[in-house]
Amino acid sequence: MSTNHDTSEPAALDASDIYAEHLARVQYKDLPEKAITAVKASILDTLACIYAGSTSPDVKALKQTAKDWGGKPASTLIAAGGVKVSPVNAVLANGSAIHQDDYDDCHDNAPSHPTSASLVPALAVAEEMGGVPGTELILAVALSNDLTCRLSKSIRGRIFDHPWFRAPVCGLFGATAAAAKIRKATAAQHRHALGLALPLVGGTWASIHHHDSSVRAIRDGLNYHNGIIAAELAMRGLRGDPEVFEGPYGFFKAYYNNDFRREDVIGDLGKHFESAYVSLKPWPSMRNLHNMVTSVLEVMKKNKLTFEQISKVEMEVGKINLTRCRPVKVGSVPSHSIDLLSNLHFAVSAAIRLGNIPLTLFRDGKMADDVIVNSMPKVSWRYSERQDTESSFENGRCEITTTDGRVLKGECMAALGNPENPMSAEQRKDKFLACARLADKPLPDAQSLKIIDCVEHLEDIKDISELTKLLT
Repeated sequence: MSTNHDTSEPAALDASDIYAEHLARVQYKDLPEKAITAVKASILDTLACIYAGSTSPDVKALKQTAKDWGGKPASTLIAAGGVKVSPVNAVLANGSAIHQDDYDDCHDNAPSHPTSASLVPALAVAEEMGGVPGTELILAVALSNDLTCRLSKSIRGRIFDHPWFRAPVCGLFGATAAAAKIRKATAAQHRHALGLALPLVGGTWASIHHHDSSVRAIRDGLNYHNGIIAAELAMRGLRGDPEVFEGPYGFFKAYYNNDFRREDVIGDLGKHFESAYVSLKPWPSMRNLHNMVTSVLEVMKKNKLTFEQISKVEMEVGKINLTRCRPVKVGSVPSHSIDLLSNLHFAVSAAIRLGNIPLTLFRDGKMADDVIVNSMPKVSWRYSERQDTESSFENGRCEITTTDGRVLKGECMAALGNPENPMSAEQRKDKFLACARLADKPLPDAQSLKIIDCVEHLEDIKDISELTKLLT
């Protein structure tokens, strides 16, 4: 008979076990008002992106696929005339619409698109369950967004240092947490759900660096329907892999060489919510471009400049934005719109030409060609080492030379939409209205205003169906 003489200290709990306890414990009353306000803004913003993305042929194909696959008609296909499908299929189709225009919310200090991961799983499950109040949807999105952002923020180095793209690989755990929270999972069920999500994690930089692929635009549907699966299986008693985040075969070891900060994952749980610090996008384009666009437009606004008064614009860029200054051919819209959404040269040229970057720019070939021919020649750039920082977001530094010889300098460190430079309520409303008007089945403004009002008072609704019945 052998005796175990091991007197070493027990191993610390994996961060996933700590987080599972947290997910089960926190209730709506525990959320700070700042997080509640931010989450409601993110919910409305994400719904706007779904409407805008509903015109995509890929999204239409996925909606038809969701219908063909059948299943329990429980969850609404948004912008599809009230059709309902199974929750997993609703997430596949609705999620795939969100990133079509690169217009979805993000966290400027934790590279991610948190509400793209949280909202559609939470909404699909809540609608299937029935009787879920608005407070529970807010809570699920808040906790999910916090988890997605914490995981992303904890990873050391620049976003290009690893082949895995943080948004989908971190977001899957957020999607899983959102679905499980709506189902009122226990701590053990949350832990098993996260463990069942681990083998489903995926998403590399391939879709960003390669062209002629649907993956970049539909990635949220591809990834986050797996969150529904993981949560559902855990609720049915299936067991997930242990040591999800920190184990020898866990997320950080397998995907990021264990190069992460544990404190960023579990520090101040229940006290600090990263979901309160999510940024909204005022323009449909990669968030990394927004500092420069904000800088240019602020100079124009301050000096009351028109396009005709601008002789040239010189942007100061680092290594990251240098790769986003690329030539554009006439006729790029609409066939290559997804590429233009990450082109800094095109974005700034559009901003000075139009005083804005409207969503219609990426739908209207004549408008885009006008920018390419008449505005892009005025915009140039130069590389500067001081723009190279640990952050993936470079400061927006520009010089605008006017036709009368003035040289006006601009600098932006917090782009419009950042919590330190937030969009106004009117700007958020206008964004939703504009996106809904461009939907595959355009919404009348009267219905859009009802959706806006419903989300603004989400904590007061008794059943989430009050919202979903408006999302036709």
